[in-house]
Amino acid sequence: MAKPDRVGIADCADVDAFTQAYIDGELSGRDRERYERHLSGCARCAVAQRFASRMKAAVRGHLPRRPMPAAFEHRLRVAIGAQPDAPPRWPWLTWPRVVPALAAMGVMVAIVGTFHNRRSIVMEQARRTYQAEVPLDVTSPDCAMVTSWFRGRVDFAVHAPRLPAQITCIGGRLVNVEDHPAAYLVYQDQRGHRFSVLVFDPDNAPIEAPHHRVVDGREVFYRGGPGIVTAAYHDQGLGYVMTADVDEDAMTGLLQASFRQAAPPDNELH
Repeated sequence: MAKPDRVGIADCADVDAFTQAYIDGELSGRDRERYERHLSGCARCAVAQRFASRMKAAVRGHLPRRPMPAAFEHRLRVAIGAQPDAPPRWPWLTWPRVVPALAAMGVMVAIVGTFHNRRSIVMEQARRTYQAEVPLDVTSPDCAMVTSWFRGRVDFAVHAPRLPAQITCIGGRLVNVEDHPAAYLVYQDQRGHRFSVLVFDPDNAPIEAPHHRVVDGREVFYRGGPGIVTAAYHDQGLGYVMTADVDEDAMTGLLQASFRQAAPPDNELH
């Protein structure tokens, strides 16, 4: 009889216990990987996670953001930095080593994998936000008005990419990237295709992916998903992650059209 897979998918009770931590971005590394692996194979937990995420987003969208006192933030960071690393949350992560050589190899793979996931976290976040279809904090076909809404809410001026005329602005939402506020813009074309653009400070979350190409002089990183493509790049000192339900060639054509147009002074999308 085959032995049970000790590093397999968690049961639904384990996933339920950590749904809020996942939504808050508190799961990382192997914990996050196990959680998302379970969601990909369990429709019940995936629906529950999306509902919890939308509920929190709806509540959050109606609450004002109050700045944390600088002195308190400093004390909090010092206290957190002094704490030892927490053990893995998931019980199966303590499975025994087989032999010393394999254990050492496993450690190397875990370190490399964690580093790679961290560098790509902004692309994964853009993909998840797109698929969840989260509620918007501001809605308007006027992209200049949408980008101006982010003033004082993010630490940089939001420059919306200039997209073709058939793609119109729908609205935007405030999100977090590595605990830093960022802008999430949503668009739609005449055929019903939905586009999103995550605008963030690249110093807070580097972008990286195994597949990349140069598009009109800019290095663009690509990641595929079920029915969608995500492309990340730098422009005007900011990081951009564009996600859409199109193929990679169509995404590249869209980026070329955007790069070749000079951004208007008021960042308005026509």
